[in-house]
Amino acid sequence: MERLLNSCVSLHLLSKSLDPDKNALYWNTEATSQYLTVGATTSLRGFIRHYKMTMYPLMANLDHAVREGKDQLVRTFDVTSSGLYEKIYEGEDRVETFIGGMHGLAPLASKAVVSAFDLSSFKTVCDFGGGSGNLAYEMSRTYPSMSVKVLELPPVVEVSNHFKPDDAGKLDVEFLAGDFFVDELPEADMYVFSMVFHNWHDDNISRLLQKVHSALKPGGAILIAESLYNDEKTGPVKTAQRCMLMLALCEGKERSAREYRLLLEKNGFSDFKARYTDGLHDVILAKAGESNKGKKGC
Repeated sequence: MERLLNSCVSLHLLSKSLDPDKNALYWNTEATSQYLTVGATTSLRGFIRHYKMTMYPLMANLDHAVREGKDQLVRTFDVTSSGLYEKIYEGEDRVETFIGGMHGLAPLASKAVVSAFDLSSFKTVCDFGGGSGNLAYEMSRTYPSMSVKVLELPPVVEVSNHFKPDDAGKLDVEFLAGDFFVDELPEADMYVFSMVFHNWHDDNISRLLQKVHSALKPGGAILIAESLYNDEKTGPVKTAQRCMLMLALCEGKERSAREYRLLLEKNGFSDFKARYTDGLHDVILAKAGESNKGKKGC
């Protein structure tokens, strides 16, 4: 135990002093209290548990991912990419751990995403794959006249109450069960995709963008939160590291703002804007092109 505690002190996870009898006393640092304790609203324990269960085993096979150029789900978990979420959502405990992991990171990113652009003109919003709803709640909190729906798979909706903020009753947020690739999309002025597109190949993203473009009202927009490469793909480090994670995890990858612009313009979007933030996610806003006017939701 002494070795463990001293190691934690060296990592600035604990502080240490000696009492008059030379007995060691240990206590949490401010960062540990904020991010690693059970009761902290900004706790990252769920995220760390998710990485322990999923990402660490996958990254142990990174050498195979580089040699083969594909994900390592079969080698690591004996499951294909199409069955990944079935495994992740296998039982309520697993669902809670995964969504809890994403929820732990969300407060570090949501404010930057919501404030990257003035979104006050959008009154109805749908957040696709919004997990615990942290981003949706932050949007409703920032823009009180905004109504936000979170479209998530049924197992996620079932555990969503576990992550409600204290002020949820004052916020206009609703959870809907569905699959955005399969089901009809709810009507909205703006569709939001936060850390969704990096899971998919360009072909699947284009298929989804076409569906979104058809469903948007005239003047509607799409908001994308991802970790963006610079155009030369020489950084930033956070994006390069995530891109290696995606190599082992799925068919997707991290992209530059230029690559997203090309994808969006190819599928009917215009008025492209990108904002790099100091947070975990960068933000893109684009509007449905003029050809979308008069279309009905799909």
